[in-house]
Amino acid sequence: MHPYPICSVGAVGVTVTSGGSSAETAIPNDASGSTSKVVRITSNGTAHVKAVLTGTAATANDIMVGPGDGIFLHVQGFTHIAYIQQAAGSKVNIIPIEA
Repeated sequence: MHPYPICSVGAVGVTVTSGGSSAETAIPNDASGSTSKVVRITSNGTAHVKAVLTGTAATANDIMVGPGDGIFLHVQGFTHIAYIQQAAGSKVNIIPIEA
């Protein structure tokens, strides 16, 4: 068994810069052009993220992603990823994972 999950990425993701106020970005499409059901989220600084329907804010109580961390998030049924900084100007990378 591999120490890291093996996944397939067939489409381009998105990188956003977090700020002191919550923002959101659309969940990226997978290689088939459909909204991805699973994404991998990483950050070069500390940020908080969550899968949302548009118009919902992220808070400091949501999933924390820090440098060197990476999470796989099931996002089926949601339209956006909301994010907010804990560390100023963190870049949050959201990559669609092929099912």
